[in-house]
Amino acid sequence: MDKITRVSYSLGLAAISGLFSLTAQGQDVSLQNKLAGKWTQEMVGARTGGAILNITAVDPATGRITGKYIPPSGPALGKEFDVVGWISSAPPQEKADNVITVSFTISLTTYGSISSETGYLKDNKIFAMWHNVRPNAAYDWAHIATGEDIWTKNP
Repeated sequence: MDKITRVSYSLGLAAISGLFSLTAQGQDVSLQNKLAGKWTQEMVGARTGGAILNITAVDPATGRITGKYIPPSGPALGKEFDVVGWISSAPPQEKADNVITVSFTISLTTYGSISSETGYLKDNKIFAMWHNVRPNAAYDWAHIATGEDIWTKNP
């Protein structure tokens, strides 16, 4: 290969690599934009508003999310608790429903409990199942409670 051909080949590879890099970064930024921000827990039939989940960072390389959780009532009302979690996704498959999977955990130190949610992001909502583990319960079978949540992103 002569020198001109090698230089042209190298420049071409650099340009293609740059395009792939921009595309990957654009997807990462898009994923960050979809998740980062304040989310409100829907509390159908409740007398109080829902909790607030504020996702403050999304690591595009690992899928790790961090943020704060603010309970809507009780002794922890208005306090902020750390949130750690993960997001993941895969390329869409033809004739399949494609979502972004989400999981996060909060240690509610006011109560000594730990709450975890696992679900998916679709249509600007997070649909999740939650599990709350409590250190004190009336019965040995009542330490773990479970249910479902829908989180809506605040504009």
